[in-house]
Formats: sequence, structure tokens, C-alpha cells
Amino acid sequence: MTGSWLHDAWERRGVRGKLGWLFLLPLAWLYRGAVALRNGLFALGWSKARALARPVVSVGNLSVGGTGKTPSCIWLAQALQKRGLRVAILSRGYKRKRDGIVIVTPQRDGTIFADGAAEIPAAGDEPFMMARLYGQTVAVGANRYDAAQQLLSTEEIDVFVLDDGFQHRRLKRDVDVVLLGDEASTSLLPAGPFREPLRSARRAHFVLATGAEKNGNALSGSFDGSRVFFGSLRAVALGAVESNRWVEHPLSLLFRSTILAVAGIGKAENFYRTLHEAGGEIADTIEYADHHDYSARDWQEINRAGRNVDLIVTTEKDLVKLARYPFPKDKLMALRVAMQIDDGETLLTQILERLPVNR
Repeated sequence: MTGSWLHDAWERRGVRGKLGWLFLLPLAWLYRGAVALRNGLFALGWSKARALARPVVSVGNLSVGGTGKTPSCIWLAQALQKRGLRVAILSRGYKRKRDGIVIVTPQRDGTIFADGAAEIPAAGDEPFMMARLYGQTVAVGANRYDAAQQLLSTEEIDVFVLDDGFQHRRLKRDVDVVLLGDEASTSLLPAGPFREPLRSARRAHFVLATGAEKNGNALSGSFDGSRVFFGSLRAVALGAVESNRWVEHPLSLLFRSTILAVAGIGKAENFYRTLHEAGGEIADTIEYADHHDYSARDWQEINRAGRNVDLIVTTEKDLVKLARYPFPKDKLMALRVAMQIDDGETLLTQILERLPVNR
């Protein structure tokens, strides 16, 4: 089953999509039953969550990718740091190549790679990106409780941000922020992109609608509207790896430049839209699977396709994996995006009000 076939089924696009959705629907009902059973065990207290000695704020979503979860984690971590708190991010390290716990920290000298590209498979592309491009301390492990405990044994942390934590219920959290994107379908996996039913958002303390307002408004009748916030991704700069350092360039470089857009993310169309809104003229695109591990063959394919364009523009998490390959000078860049939240200070204040001062 190809990704294209699956997305056709999720959106019930065309005859093939409608038939695919009907074929997957019985599996989705089985999945729904398993989700309901698991959530019921936690609601009854038969499954227990373990509490850390420091507060935890979870940032997660209901669907598979494409809601701006990672930029939201970065926004929250940076906002908490501006309030004087020592913050660390807890991540599963999706599709990384190593088991066990890995702690990724910023380099003191500001460089990105300490050991070639070996650190990325060990930690995962998103944790590595958050640590080296955004200066965050990230503890990576399938068991987020153990990862946090290991970090606490060596560093002072005031609050943890739990990345993609809405379904990771074995770790107790003080605040749950759940993101809703612009999904056309709210069907559950595998017939749609949702991991849990839309009504599960009521379990969260706050909802951040990052796509169409319809999903946020869908909850307004049964969810306190004061706890629903709206945000969107905005391009803020271009960036490149030069001499093992992140160097920013103005978005104005996009104007009147022809672009090859390269993406290995969940929803490439969101990246293309953001790039277009920033003034980029996309001449061609190359898409890979989410968290793609780039090979020399991929590099050759990208270089060939990029011969007749001015810029090759990718995402930040793709850039850290492509930076080990030689590209023409000033040609490979990443679009830096940031989550902009309407009334974000109010959201931050309400999150802080829910955090215990001491445990």
C-alpha cells in the first residue's frame, strides 16, 4: 500500500479512495476498540502513570503528523526559558537507529555536528534538530520516565516538555496541550489519520488548532472555549549549515528565485504552502517518506534535479541529514518556521498557573 493510495483513502478521493476507505473501515473499528480499552484502563486507575519529581507539560496531537507539533514544542520550551525556567524536552526519537537513552545537548562552541552525522541515527532527526539548531536539551528514549530520570541525575531541570506525549500516558503530566490540524477526515487509523477520536481532545487542558478553524470550533460546544487557542506556522528565515554552524539568511532570497523543494516529512503540502506564502516560486518538488534516511543515491537525485534552479530548499530536520553531502555553495537551504499563537502569552500564563511550584 503506497502513501498515495492511503491518503486517497483517508480523504475518500475518487473511486479508488472511497473503496480503500471502505476496505480499511473494519480495521479502524478494531483499532477504536483497542484505544477505548486502553483509555478506559487509565480512567479506572487500573493502568498507572508514573510521576517525575519535576512538572511535565505534554504537547501532542490526535492525528499522524502535520499539525506543527515540533515547532509548538520549541515555542513552549523557549517561552518557558524566557520566564527563567530550566527546560528539557523528552522525546521518543521516532525512527532513530539506536535503542536505550540518548541525551542530546547544544554544543558549547555553537557547532552542529560533534561526531559527523553519527549522532542523528542515535537520537533521531527531530531531537537532534531541537538540540543543535534551537539550543534545547533533549532526553531521548522509548521510556520517557527513565530518560528524564537519567537527565535529572546529572542536570537541574525545572520543567519537562513531553514531545508527542498525548498518547504516552504512562508518564504523568501536569498539563496536556493537544494540537488539531487541517485534517479533512477524522476517521481513525488505518482508515484515517486520527490516533484517537476527536472527542478525546476533551482530556486535554488546552487545544491548539493549527490548521483550519473547523476542528477547533467543532469542540466549542462541549469544550471550554477559553481553553481553545489558534496558531499557525510562519516562515521566519532561511538557514544553511556553513563551517559546521547554522547561518541564517533573509527570506528575501526567495524572491525571484526558482526553487526545488525537498521534503521528508508527514505532510509535504504544508511545507510547500508555507514556502509559497514566504514568496518562493517552486519549480519542482521531491518527496520522501517522513524521517527519511538520505543516501548517496538520494543526494545525486537531488543534485541532478537542482541543476536548473536557483535554490534547493528543504526543512530543518531534512537539512541536518543532507548537510553531510556536498552541494554547490549557497544552494542548499532550510526554511525556518515558527509557531505563532494568537494570544500566546495568555496560553503560557495559564500553563504556568497549572504547574506546581514544588513537588
